[in-house]
Amino acid sequence: MRELLQLVLVAAVIGVFAFLITQTATDAVSQRERLLDTLDDLLTRESVTLVDFIEALGQPKSLETVTCEGVKCIKAVWDLSYATVECWKRLIVILNEEEQSVFYSELIDLVVLRRSEEGTRCVEAPQ
Repeated sequence: MRELLQLVLVAAVIGVFAFLITQTATDAVSQRERLLDTLDDLLTRESVTLVDFIEALGQPKSLETVTCEGVKCIKAVWDLSYATVECWKRLIVILNEEEQSVFYSELIDLVVLRRSEEGTRCVEAPQ
């Protein structure tokens, strides 16, 4: 009887661990999907500004003024992460603020270069 009780207890513990692992993986996938949907929405809008990107993604890693088709544009870069992936993608966007449109965008895979107390350093993954 005691052995049967131990077997049931072990099976219950394994079941709980399996449920927790599945739940964590499901949450990460849903976070990634929401982030991809947000990016798709921002990049396909007819009218979009830097403020829209900042509201959705937070402050960019870098921001600079560039020229696109003879007008002044804004180049912004974000390093994106989600719950289980610290360095996921680098989003590079060039916005024509005058026309309120995306002139150019690119998503680049990232990898972790170094983790330290100050934070994590991400770099573009080799192609």
